Amino acid sequence: MASKAEQAVSRSLRTILADLPNGASFIAYTPDGLFSEHLLDLFGGLEFFLPQVLRRTHPEWAHESLDGFRPLVGRKIGNSAAEIFGLCILITDQTLTPIHLHIQASSTADEISWLECKLGEASEKGVVRTPWPSGNATDNLVHALEGRADSIEWVYTVGLGTRRS
Repeated sequence: MASKAEQAVSRSLRTILADLPNGASFIAYTPDGLFSEHLLDLFGGLEFFLPQVLRRTHPEWAHESLDGFRPLVGRKIGNSAAEIFGLCILITDQTLTPIHLHIQASSTADEISWLECKLGEASEKGVVRTPWPSGNATDNLVHALEGRADSIEWVYTVGLGTRRS
């Protein structure tokens, strides 16, 4: 049975992607510069769901979690499937590290049918952990990821399920 976080991610993902064509961006902000309600629900669910998945194969995630996302890319890549690439916030020290997520919601249940998650850029000391900058500097960090998704040496790579076409 799917966790509450997985169920929330699945429902939010299907809602966000329902009326979008393939390739369309779903990163939407409200007039005051915040994420849309459905995107907040998706990211809120991912904050709990992704650490659950990571803990299955990476014991060090027993004491780590996520505390938000700063996406560069958020787009529909297929039937109830999305790609998210940007930065995520590690909860233990409120630092930023890259994340690249491909995820697909089940078409028949409130669960995730397929997921590929790459998280954390490798450094000599482990995961690159960039301190949270002030002002608009966070936007600069996000945009510095442009074109780097395939060149990052990822610390964590996890997957589950099979992608449906």
